[in-house]
Amino acid sequence: MTRQFAAHRRIARAYRPRGFTMIELLMVVSVVGIMMAIIVPRMRITPATEAQLAGMQLAQDLDLARTRALSTRNMSEVAFTLGAGSYTGYLDINGDSTITHTNLEKLGLEAFGTRPLPDHIAYGRGTATAIPNEVGSGAITFAGNHVDFDTRGLPMPMGTAGTVYLHHATDRSAVVAVAITPSGAVRLWTWKNGAWQ
Repeated sequence: MTRQFAAHRRIARAYRPRGFTMIELLMVVSVVGIMMAIIVPRMRITPATEAQLAGMQLAQDLDLARTRALSTRNMSEVAFTLGAGSYTGYLDINGDSTITHTNLEKLGLEAFGTRPLPDHIAYGRGTATAIPNEVGSGAITFAGNHVDFDTRGLPMPMGTAGTVYLHHATDRSAVVAVAITPSGAVRLWTWKNGAWQ
């Protein structure tokens, strides 16, 4: 009986599952750490991409304010707040052709309300020059730091054009410009390799 018991015990020991040793665990953790060190930096968003995304959002919001003015036959406005790094959209909901910056007018646009600029993005030209054919100066070339659209979706006063410049706070060469033509068209410009594209 003791021989059978000893043989059974040897067989049970041979098939018993074994855990990982501390050295094996350290090796796995090290390999994972090395892989993360290689992969993570490639997944980071560059300052130029951050500026581009902020410019795209602003261009969409300006186009939305223009489209709402056209579709509702009421004036709309996008007002830029330089110090706070944000912009707010308004719609003349009572049709009196006056924007008074009330909460009802902000809600009337049904779009973005007050939108803060993303982290690391600020108003300004950074190291870029003005876009081609720009007539104004500064971070925002619209008079009064706002753009108004009339009931036909055209910038007011008639023939108004302007640009909003955004740059990355840590890389001042990462600059975009959102321009509005007198016809109300919105265009996104990107500063790349010392020239606007």
